[in-house]
Order: sequence, then C-alpha cells, then structure tokens
Amino acid sequence: MVDVFISYSRDNKARVADIAAAVTAAGYDVWWDAELPPHRSYGDVITEKIGSAKAAIVVWSHTSAASEWVRAEADVARNQKKLVQTAIDDVMPPLPFNQIQFADLSDWDGDPAHSGWRKVLMSLEELCGREGAAAPLTRPTAAPAATPSRPEDSHAVPTGRKASRALTLAWALVAFAAIAIALLAWKLLQPPAALAPSAPAAIALPEEKGATETPGTASNGPVEAFTLAAVIDDPEGFTNIRSERSAKSRILGKVLDGEKFLTYKQSGAWWRVRKADGTTGFMFRKYIRLVEGEAPAIPAGATPTGVGGSGVVIPDSSDRLLSADELGNYSALELRIARNEIFARNGFRFSDPSLRAHFSQFDWYQPTSDTVELSATEKANVALLKSAEAAAR
Repeated sequence: MVDVFISYSRDNKARVADIAAAVTAAGYDVWWDAELPPHRSYGDVITEKIGSAKAAIVVWSHTSAASEWVRAEADVARNQKKLVQTAIDDVMPPLPFNQIQFADLSDWDGDPAHSGWRKVLMSLEELCGREGAAAPLTRPTAAPAATPSRPEDSHAVPTGRKASRALTLAWALVAFAAIAIALLAWKLLQPPAALAPSAPAAIALPEEKGATETPGTASNGPVEAFTLAAVIDDPEGFTNIRSERSAKSRILGKVLDGEKFLTYKQSGAWWRVRKADGTTGFMFRKYIRLVEGEAPAIPAGATPTGVGGSGVVIPDSSDRLLSADELGNYSALELRIARNEIFARNGFRFSDPSLRAHFSQFDWYQPTSDTVELSATEKANVALLKSAEAAAR
C-alpha cells in the first residue's frame, strides 16, 4: 500500500516530477513511476493502485483536462473520497470536478510556504493520518524513464524504479528525516494536561483580578490571562501557531476556520494564543478576529445541580489533573463555574455579583482574600477549563 497516487498527463511529466519529489520529501510514499506488468491491463492496475492509496493527487492541465484517462482516475478517487485536486495551468477542472476545491500550483516553484502547496499538505495530512514535513523541494537528478502509454491516450506513468541505488538511498534518507520531524512535531503538539504538576503551564485568571501564582512554582514571566475568545480570519482556511513571533519559527499547531481559541489584548503584530487542547504559541494579529469578551454573568435560576445535587460541578478539581476528554459533556456555564470553584476553595473574594451569590450558598465557601495562591495542579486545570469553556460557547 502507498500513501499517494498521482494522476497526470504525460505532457506534464517534468512538472509532475517536481510535485512527486516534494510529496516524497514530505515523508509520503508515492506511486507515479511504477512499471506496468506486461500481463496486466492498464485499467486493472490503475484501479488497484488508486484503491490501495490513501490519497490521489490529480494534476489538472490543458492536456490532462482533455484526457479521458485522467478524468476516469479522478472519478474513481472522488468516489473513494480521497481526491486531492491541483492545477498547474490556468485551467479549471472539467465537469463535474469544478465543483470541488483545488490547489492552484500554476506559479509554484517548490516554495514550502506557497499557499497552494500548503493546501495540498493539509489534505494529505487529513487523508493519510499524519502530518508531512514541510521540506523544500529537491528536484530529482534524473528524469523518470518512459513507460508504456495508456491505450488511446498520451497519459502515461513514468518509470522511476530503475533509478540507481544511490538515488534510492538518498530518497530513503530524506523520507527517514521527514518521519523523524513528524514524530517530533506530534510530541510537541500533545496537550499540556499530561505535564507533571511541577511544570505547570501559564494559567488563566478568573473574571476578577487578584489571583497569584503559588510561591515556588511561579514561572519567570507574568501570568497570562487568556480571557478573550477568538476565531481566525484567514482566506487560506487555517492559520499556524508559531513558537516565536516570526513566520520562520517552528509551527506548534494550526487553527482551522471556525475553530475557537483564546487570547488577550496585547501589543505588537504577534499575539499569544491558546487552543482548546492546550497548544499555546504566537499568531499573526491580522488573522485574529475577537468574537466575545469576558464571560457573562450567571443567569438567574441557571445554577447547575452538580454532583449528587451538591451544586459542585467537579469536586476534586484541586486534587487531580483533569483531561480534555472528560470536559466534553459540560456546558459553557458549567465549565465557568467549575473553573471558579477552584478559586472559591482557596477563599477568593469574588467581585462578580453572580459568582459571589452562587458560591455564598455553600457552607464550605469562606471568602477571605482578594488574592489566592494556586497549586500547580490547580493552575493546569484552570487553564484547561478556560479553553474548554471558550470552545463550548
């Protein structure tokens, strides 16, 4: 089984070689240059290869759009829900494929940051189940050998499997490096809930000001209050979260169109953001659109019953690390109250009337201070609850 099948017109072999090389450099196994067995019909082999691939890239051009074979392969891929459309000429995909989005690679020169190429990598990541490495294009040293042409068509599959052992070894090293990079990226994208309590992430403060970090566990920088919900406003349909305030810094994750995340008012062209899974980094300000401010007051009569009718949403949130999975069934109101329960247990004196009224009904709530000290576990849970609350609104 291969990762990616590439359908194209033989007239575009040189351009397709660039695409195949870049897909291979991104860590995916590509079938586009296999020789056809002399005892097998072309149609049987192609149907088999598309069926066994996880994704099928169709390269549309003026010649491939007129090719019955390319259209047939695109139709098979579409029916199997693995079609990834690209265009290397100023041409629209033919009917009915013009109703499906495609990536414009007409001006792509191998740049990994090209918007069309980024769309291709995102589709491959979704279909193949793993993220490809954003490797720069490395052009092959020799063009693939010619293979038997399709019956009644000029579209054929080049034969690159006769390349030298040295070239094969070079591609294997590139693929190995790409897999190592993908594994490292996966590890970095794991949610912070798995972190040990001795190394908590920056916490989100309650609606009221005055919470402080626990002595001995405070971070070197100021406490971050991720209190503003936002979505992206990016024509590409996604925006990357970077490790530093630079488009050249490492990508920690991505936010898709319509996905909510948290941020706060900051200066400069780059803002700190946090996803619901805990991924925290920098995003270019012009792609951020704020959708709401601070959490609203608790509506009258909307107090949750809590565990066993106690009114307490998560009784042990100060004693253990919560996970994102267990928060999926709570409403935004329940998550807000659960987050502030942590501050209430520490005797925080709420200035918000609705929160003060809610917690005053419990005998265990003893408001004693305008500032509180949270443990490492409590900080991590506050951050996770705040992210889940924003996503649930």
